[in-house]
Amino acid sequence: MKVSVVLLLLCLSSVQLQRVDDQLVVGDEQDEQIELNQNQIEELKKQNEDTAKVAFTYASGLNGNFGPHSSDVTVVFRKKIMAVGNSYSTVTGVFTAPISGVYYFRFNLLGSSSSHRLAVCLYKNEEKILDVTKHPRGQYEYAVGGAALLLKKGDHVYVKLRSQSQIVDNSDNHCTFSGFLLFLM
Repeated sequence: MKVSVVLLLLCLSSVQLQRVDDQLVVGDEQDEQIELNQNQIEELKKQNEDTAKVAFTYASGLNGNFGPHSSDVTVVFRKKIMAVGNSYSTVTGVFTAPISGVYYFRFNLLGSSSSHRLAVCLYKNEEKILDVTKHPRGQYEYAVGGAALLLKKGDHVYVKLRSQSQIVDNSDNHCTFSGFLLFLM
């Protein structure tokens, strides 16, 4: 009987030792996985630091009407709401791509003239990308447009007010131009 009890205790001890050994192996695998995950996180942080960051939103800064003009004119948005990357010029109204990639641009312009249209175009370099025309007839009406564009470093994007068009703005920032980098190419 004593031998049976001793053998039983040895068997149980052996099973427990095997469980502890299995847990140590699992623990080592978990430690390796944690270290791998930490290395991947550090690599992603480094990649994020190296990636260009480009985003902006500017308002017109107007307090009243702009236009009509006898020819198309670039709208200069002078009131900075947010800017990262120093790529938009408040002197020329032109965004210059600091790096090649796919960017998204959006504009909102308000018109309310009873005698002038609200016609706005988005340009890439000298190419008209889109044209939005409204006829406010004395009521407030927005011209809104947006596009994703593939740009090379140095390409220009800007908004033009077409001839015989008029916009209106005030401190509520109805007229805005925004853009941001989606991804590099």
